[in-house]
Amino acid sequence: MTPPLWLVIIGLEFPAMIAMLDCLQRPADHFEGGAPDRTAWIRWLVVAILLVPVLIGYGILLGYYYVVIRRNAPGSPR
Repeated sequence: MTPPLWLVIIGLEFPAMIAMLDCLQRPADHFEGGAPDRTAWIRWLVVAILLVPVLIGYGILLGYYYVVIRRNAPGSPR
């Protein structure tokens, strides 16, 4: 049985929404460029939320993970 389309869309959008919430709650000093870099990532994540249903937005999410989240992980070189 095929799942309903609304459930598939919610499942695809969930990681992008979590990344957006993470970005909104991080302080500006967690971003390499400070507040302007944070603003740019918020804009990119809005684009990712729109493009996730066609699977292009996941590339932006991977970029956010490697540039922001891994940079601030314990034990990562800064």
